[in-house]
Amino acid sequence: MNASSRIKLIKEISKELGKEEWSIIDLTLDQLNFQTVETFSGNSFEYVLQQVQNSTDEKILDLANHLNIGIESNQSTLTPSFWRDGYFNLFISHLASNKTIAQELKNELEKYGISGFVAHSDIEPTKEWQDEIELALRTSDALVALMIPKFHESNWTDQEIGLALGRDLLIIPVRMGQDPYGFIGKFQAIPFSDTIQLATTIFDSLLKNKKTIKKMSQSIIYRFATSDSFLSAKKNILLVEKIETWDKQLIDSLESARQNNYQISSSFGVPERVNRIIDDFENSK
Repeated sequence: MNASSRIKLIKEISKELGKEEWSIIDLTLDQLNFQTVETFSGNSFEYVLQQVQNSTDEKILDLANHLNIGIESNQSTLTPSFWRDGYFNLFISHLASNKTIAQELKNELEKYGISGFVAHSDIEPTKEWQDEIELALRTSDALVALMIPKFHESNWTDQEIGLALGRDLLIIPVRMGQDPYGFIGKFQAIPFSDTIQLATTIFDSLLKNKKTIKKMSQSIIYRFATSDSFLSAKKNILLVEKIETWDKQLIDSLESARQNNYQISSSFGVPERVNRIIDDFENSK
């Protein structure tokens, strides 16, 4: 789904669902796996818009179908099933000879609420691989380039970076024997040591850059809100505490997670840490 179609569809969804009673709005969003919050200061149109706008194309299309809203004929018939719901979408540009490291990085990034796309492992054999790569690039939130020697010789990697530049995405080059070149020469490269350290550095970069800070923060809260054990709640609160810039929407989502997830509310020490974040936000006003 291109950006223009996505904007129009989200607007129509917000108008249509916003006509319903608040209880029906929350029921619909909850049943279709969208985030909801208990308190909101705007109207129902604005509420639906905020809850829907950062979701995946697949979820937005499902909601549009539920509301019987027509989908534009020029949208891609492919849906980005390779992204994890609620996570930050990161395209990992790499050469085929480097696919093992790319996959290892993808696995490490999931610990931070980041869904990585690795073409050689995420493309289903029954789908056209070029269409899938284009869809991943159109729906990604940032791009990481694993720059090994001969990276520049590949037409595919250069085209991937070109599309990311055209969308004004954050591009993070990783120096693995090849320095950034051309238009990406202006981006500071990360030196490679191992995938564990690289995943941590990428996470820190996404959480600090103005292009990605909002979506990365939302993804952290989503991962925290979906903690499925006391241990995961303890691990995920560490990520939450790394968020430096808070707004009311993030705070509302954090408070909702504390109230609605037993693994959070009953995990020793975690509710108190959530309370400290909320109190600090309130006191900073």
